[in-house]
Amino acid sequence: MNPRHVSQAAILQTTIVPATILFALLLPAPTTATPQPPDAYLDQTARHLVTGARATLAATRQAITTHRALVHERLAFNAPTGRRDRPWMRGSRVARANWSRTAPPAVDILDQHFRHPGIGPGQPRYFQGLRDDHLPIDPLADPFTLGLAPFMGADAAAAAIHSPLGPDAERYYQFRSNGITTLQLDNGETIETIPVTVIPRYRSIRLVAAIMWIDPETHGLVRAAYRPAKRIDHEVAGVLREADGWWLGLDIAVDDGDADADPPANQPGWFGQLINETFTAVLLGIETDISAAIVDLAPAQPGHWLPCRVQWTGYTGIESITATGSVVPTLPFVIEWTQEPSDGGEEDTGLLPTGRQWNLERARGNALGLGNTLAAIGNGDAGDTNEAASPWYLYPPIWTLNLVRYNPVEGVSIGAQARRDFGWWRSLLTVRAATREWKEIPDLDFTLQRDRPGHRMQFSVYRSLRTGALGAGGIDGFPLPVIFESDSLDFHRSTGAAMRLLSGSGDRLGLSLSLFAERDEVVETGDKHDHKDETGTEHDHAAAAGTDDDETGHQRNRFGAALEWKPWWGGMGQESIGAGGTVSVRGSAGDHAHVRTVVEGALLLPLAARISLGLQAGFANVSGDPAPQDLWDLGATGAFLRGLDEAVETDRAWMGRADLQFPVRYARLSLFGDWARAEGGDYYAAGAGLVLLDGLLRVDLAQGLTAEREGVPEQGLRIHVLMDNLF
Repeated sequence: MNPRHVSQAAILQTTIVPATILFALLLPAPTTATPQPPDAYLDQTARHLVTGARATLAATRQAITTHRALVHERLAFNAPTGRRDRPWMRGSRVARANWSRTAPPAVDILDQHFRHPGIGPGQPRYFQGLRDDHLPIDPLADPFTLGLAPFMGADAAAAAIHSPLGPDAERYYQFRSNGITTLQLDNGETIETIPVTVIPRYRSIRLVAAIMWIDPETHGLVRAAYRPAKRIDHEVAGVLREADGWWLGLDIAVDDGDADADPPANQPGWFGQLINETFTAVLLGIETDISAAIVDLAPAQPGHWLPCRVQWTGYTGIESITATGSVVPTLPFVIEWTQEPSDGGEEDTGLLPTGRQWNLERARGNALGLGNTLAAIGNGDAGDTNEAASPWYLYPPIWTLNLVRYNPVEGVSIGAQARRDFGWWRSLLTVRAATREWKEIPDLDFTLQRDRPGHRMQFSVYRSLRTGALGAGGIDGFPLPVIFESDSLDFHRSTGAAMRLLSGSGDRLGLSLSLFAERDEVVETGDKHDHKDETGTEHDHAAAAGTDDDETGHQRNRFGAALEWKPWWGGMGQESIGAGGTVSVRGSAGDHAHVRTVVEGALLLPLAARISLGLQAGFANVSGDPAPQDLWDLGATGAFLRGLDEAVETDRAWMGRADLQFPVRYARLSLFGDWARAEGGDYYAAGAGLVLLDGLLRVDLAQGLTAEREGVPEQGLRIHVLMDNLF
């Protein structure tokens, strides 16, 4: 016997019925409930390998009676935002798992760690993991049902997914073989396999696009890599259930229909249904995608391969297919489990090594190449498409809560969206109507986006209302969903076209390039945007922009480009050193040609007793012939300076900020000081704030401290609600 097989048998502690070795070689392929479509196999090699792998899997299921292993489970979520990375969750545990054909599985948790600095104090806690019923310890489980198991449970996933090795897989897939590929096993040995590409016939989360590496000698499945045939988006729904008390959770509708599949006794009444519908409305626009699920198998006995490692790599976030709004970075995740030797003795403590950091980025990087390959598989010839997802989806008005906003120009504006999915291309049309401008043509944004695991590309045409608030990006969007008259921002309406090159959906917005051509028109608010500059002179922006007779003042035509980089290095939490910043350059030619630049850096230093100190400094500049909306507004949004009742406009500014944070139970208390210098002098502010979700949201109470002088806006206690902060 091969020594590799002996060692693996000891590792997995699997009992094999001897006669099944011959059974694996002679077992015919299972019969299908319906005749095989004639186009299922694109070559005879694929037919031979797939039917052989199906028979070998069936033989292995008949052969195994017991199974024992140490299961190492790891889970990590990052929260990459527009400004810095945050470690959203980190969990790991070790369990001794015993499986038997004649008894329920037994799981003994040996050690576990859990950190969730986003909402708690960041101390280690118990890690519930994927729960015992989600642990993939069942050696008889189909490898292709593991993709949704962490989200739906093992039994639900097995019932929902059409496996490429299932008895009627030909109804749902086409198969094509490739050349011989050599794979390296965990023990260093190599094995020659033949990859078989699995092509889904239509788009559905019940199907997968996959590659199977099959041993041509034993027909054993050595490795499988796959991803759902479509991303999970409008299949996500909110569900209120009664299980040991009422609780609100998420469901994934695997058939693109009603996600609520509970028995009538657990169905909520009319109030529960209202909660479900409201929660689902808030979730509109959320998407989740598994970029790659990679299953490695190990030989237990000649001809029998069992899963020894599974890794899920993907992301979840808010769909942001738009040219007029900010690109929202998503939350990448990695889930991984491995099996290691276990003989059931006391020496198998399975304790997690202390001080070891699981490298999320390295784990994601290993799957990136396979993710690109899987994304390129596409769809084959359609078969029975009753379960195919509709390519169209409508987000109606009012119901689309994330498209409701208020500002002095529009009043309350309400948007609606229509989306068309072309696979790895998708389009989104957004139309927005305003209560104060009901006679005006509604704003619209039509964007076509190309998705790949490593990058995104957007082509857009638009007519949209924008602000001149402090921002760093190629195309300014709206900073907040609610803007009051006192914020005194400059508004302008832009009509044009743009192309953007962005990081992949699973990556943070690190490097982006924008190209645009547009026409801008100044929009007046009730106070005509009267601002004071650093000399104390009041300016009417309508007059500054020109009159209807001054075409280049009232309207301007421009084209240009913008490049933005947002790096972050080192630690991501409050307990380790981290540094990063933003570098952004935008240049436009045509009317009011100018170059707009911002450079800022930040340093996060951990102190004793989980106290942290954040330091930030930056420089903003506009050169050339900028229009008023191209200037920097200090004090309006609190981005560079807090504590002022009105904005200070300038074409050049320096800033500095110090932020000292103390942990409280579910948040952090911040004491801060701000400094900014415009051409007319220095501005100061100090205050206190409450930091939530590790800096994703904070509420600050700031007081301007600048000495009274001509041109300084009124100072008083000002509340700032800020999102996506460095600290």
